[in-house]
Amino acid sequence: MSKNSTFSIGIIGQGLIRQHLERRLKALYRIIPLMPEHVYQHVVSCDLIVFCSDVWSPKALQAINKCSLQAGVALLPVFTQFDEAIIGPCVIPQKRGCSACAELRKLGATSLETDRALLYQYLFQDHPPVESQPWFSSFSLETIAGLASREIVSSMQKRDANEEHCTLLTVSLATLECHRHRFLPFPDCPDCGGLTQDSAELAVLALRSRPKKDASTYRISQPVASPEHLLSTYVEPQRGLVASLVMESSDLLPVASSHLVSASGAMTGNGCTLLPQQSKMVSVLEAIERYAGSYPRGKRTVVQASYNQLRKGAQPVLDPTTLGLHSAEQYAQSQQHACRQLQPYHHDLVCHWVWGYSFQERASLLIPEHCAYYSVPASADNPVFIFDVSNGCALGNCVEEAIFHGMLEVVERDAFLLTWYARLQVPRLDLNSLTDPTARMLLTHLEYHSGYTIYAFNTTLDHAVPCVCLLGVDEHNRDETPKAFVAAGSHPHPEQALLKALREFAMFLSFPRQLNDQNRAEARRMLADSSLVQKMDHHPLVYYLPEAFERLHFLYHTPRQQTFQQGFPACYQEEPQHMDLREDLEDLISYYHKQGIDTVVVDQTAPEHRPCGLSCVKVIMPGMLPMTFGQANRRIIDFQRLHQLPLKLGYQDHSLTEEEINPYPHPFF
Repeated sequence: MSKNSTFSIGIIGQGLIRQHLERRLKALYRIIPLMPEHVYQHVVSCDLIVFCSDVWSPKALQAINKCSLQAGVALLPVFTQFDEAIIGPCVIPQKRGCSACAELRKLGATSLETDRALLYQYLFQDHPPVESQPWFSSFSLETIAGLASREIVSSMQKRDANEEHCTLLTVSLATLECHRHRFLPFPDCPDCGGLTQDSAELAVLALRSRPKKDASTYRISQPVASPEHLLSTYVEPQRGLVASLVMESSDLLPVASSHLVSASGAMTGNGCTLLPQQSKMVSVLEAIERYAGSYPRGKRTVVQASYNQLRKGAQPVLDPTTLGLHSAEQYAQSQQHACRQLQPYHHDLVCHWVWGYSFQERASLLIPEHCAYYSVPASADNPVFIFDVSNGCALGNCVEEAIFHGMLEVVERDAFLLTWYARLQVPRLDLNSLTDPTARMLLTHLEYHSGYTIYAFNTTLDHAVPCVCLLGVDEHNRDETPKAFVAAGSHPHPEQALLKALREFAMFLSFPRQLNDQNRAEARRMLADSSLVQKMDHHPLVYYLPEAFERLHFLYHTPRQQTFQQGFPACYQEEPQHMDLREDLEDLISYYHKQGIDTVVVDQTAPEHRPCGLSCVKVIMPGMLPMTFGQANRRIIDFQRLHQLPLKLGYQDHSLTEEEINPYPHPFF
């Protein structure tokens, strides 16, 4: 290849990598040696900067990374990190995704605490520099220089559409094995990132037409990304948003687990469907949904005030008391726990607020930040006053799809909790009346392989869509087998709601569950003292015990029975009409609006979702019972539906009193 004197390559750094690479590049481009103390003076005369280092020098790389972005000049780092060489990423000015992003993604993808601590120390704290690279050989140096030269040539030839953007090469110094790794730009990167400030204008939602494949499907017909694209975008063991995706061993259904680590904590997504590839995709989507729902990723929170201050300033604001608070006793108990203390709420309590959208008011309104993002840490200027979880968080191929399925989750949980707290003897559904062959087959499959007898109950109550609760019972009373499990599902068709609950049941059973001496003793302590039920895993554990089964007798011994056709006649007599998901969603929102229940949506979509056209939301429906975990965290105060609905539906001849509310921890998982 002939020399191209029109391009100037600035080289900064010392060592063997620079010597080998410079020798190759001199034959191709005009080389401008750069010294650290003069780099700002000469960098603008370069078309590309190459940072060379025989060892990992993150502080030096951070400095040149910032310099290249500020000067508007592309950068290619070439260095070693422990036992591998790293070439890239090619940093393109005016584009998100730089070497700092790559380092932050590597930190996030590192699961071992010791490795994470070491990386963090190198990146953010003072650490003695590595003085030499013992893994070098003449062959490895020539390999690194050759690969780096190829990256530079490619960068110079495709400057307007650089294919190497947000990718890097790693070369094992032991085996010379080479891999290309993709990564997503880090939204809050200190060098190339920066979040947009949250605002009322950004919260406005205008629903768009979303054609469906058929009237019975509640997903859009043409998603932006294929399953293959989704997996390749998010799953990457070294620098992926999802660093680990594994298929679990199961005789029931294909179960996949995805693991994601971020600054707000580790998250796991699980997928359980009829097909392995679909289970993988569902698990990844659940992980990145939790990533967005746990903490603001796409917008920077800017409003700090009290409810009274916002009202005085004529700001539209959601009254937090409509979401259900904790009792004075619960707040007092919370003060004894160091992990997540709850502050008693009052309208003068100052906290952070984010913008959401009210479909009832057709306008934006402010919502407490930790009611929209469930893992926001408590602080002096942002106290947490309610315990919340991911209830109502949903991911979709568009915002309409996400809202629709977020509403289904809120409805499913409300229906279950109303049934539990009021101990409603809802009708048992005759599973012999199922018409869907897949549902019948899966039911038989799960009962045969698990040994459980599965019962289904109609918990729809006053809801717009069918809700089903499953109770799995070990009627053989096996010694080490948990006595009972509960799962739930909601969907516009009751048999699809049942399928959702069956998949949840299968996923729970896919992980070994035994009632051994250790957890039996723990469960008995919780049975005797409900305050010991403090986290999600504790809830089903109590109901492993045969002694706890009497708490489920109101379901197990319900006197009412019905077929699916009797329980949901409209679903069998009328075919769905809408071919547009927007119309399905508008019908759902309108139904609850007529009942006086608003649908409030916070757009949680993170920049990482956009490459695959995904949207993520948190749906809040004030007045609906919220799912919580930990007996001390349950929220049942001032919910009129809980007290009035049993009377309205004929389950009682009087309004439910506080003394009649089920005092036991729910068995939901």
